[in-house]
Amino acid sequence: MASTDVASATTTSTSAGESADGVPDLWFDLPPGFVEFDLAEDPEERMLRMADAVDRLFADARPEQKLSVVVSGEYALQTLIAAGAAHASSCLLRMPDGRLSQGTLCVIVETPDGGPANQDGRGTAKRTAVQWHEQHPDAEVGLIALPYGPAALCIRDQDLQIPGAAFGLDDPTPALIRQMQFCVPLSTGPGSALFTFMTEDVDHWAEYIGIVSGIMKSVSADESGEENTPVSGGPTAGGTEGRV
Repeated sequence: MASTDVASATTTSTSAGESADGVPDLWFDLPPGFVEFDLAEDPEERMLRMADAVDRLFADARPEQKLSVVVSGEYALQTLIAAGAAHASSCLLRMPDGRLSQGTLCVIVETPDGGPANQDGRGTAKRTAVQWHEQHPDAEVGLIALPYGPAALCIRDQDLQIPGAAFGLDDPTPALIRQMQFCVPLSTGPGSALFTFMTEDVDHWAEYIGIVSGIMKSVSADESGEENTPVSGGPTAGGTEGRV
C-alpha cells in the first residue's frame, strides 16, 4: 500500500449481511484509508502484511508503537470474527499532528428466523439504548437519526489485557480501547446491524468521530453509486488499495 493524500483519494462502497434472496441487507461507504479484510485469511499472513505496511507508511514511528498497532489491530479483528462479523476493515492514518493512528471497523448483522416484515425501527433502537445504558452506566448512550433510519449509539472505554501468547509475546499487552457502537434496525425486515468502531488512539477521538459519522451517514438499503467520489480535508490515509 502506498500513502495517499485524502484530497485525491476515493471512497469505496461495500455491503454487509445478506437476505434470503441473496441481496445485501445494507450498503455503506468506506472513506480513504480504510481497507476491508478477507475474514477467511490466515491470521499470521495478515499480521505480517500489516507489519510491512506499518514499516513502509510510518518508518519514523517507534518500534513499540508499530508493535502496538499490529497486535491490538489483530486482536480486535480476531475478537470480531469470533463474534460473527459480516464485515471488518482497518484504517492506517497519519493525523494532522503527524502521529500514527489505527482503528478497526466491524459490522455484525443479526436477523431472526421469524418476525414482522416491517419492524418499528425507532422502538428497536430505543430498547437497545436502554439495554446499553443498563449494561454500561458510565458510557455515553443515546438515540440518533441517520439518513437510513433511527439508531442507538454507545461510546465507551475498555481496559483490555491482550494475550501475549497469541502473538509470540511473553507478557500480555495492556490496551485502553475506545469504541463507538451503532445499532441500526434494518429497514428490509426484522433484525439489526451493529456497527462497531474501535481504536487505542483516544488522543485523536475527535477526528475519528467525524470519520465514523461519515460512514454512518452513508448507510443505505441500496448501493450508493458514490464509489470513487473524491474527498477533501481530514487526516492522511495510509493507503486505499488492497487488503491489510
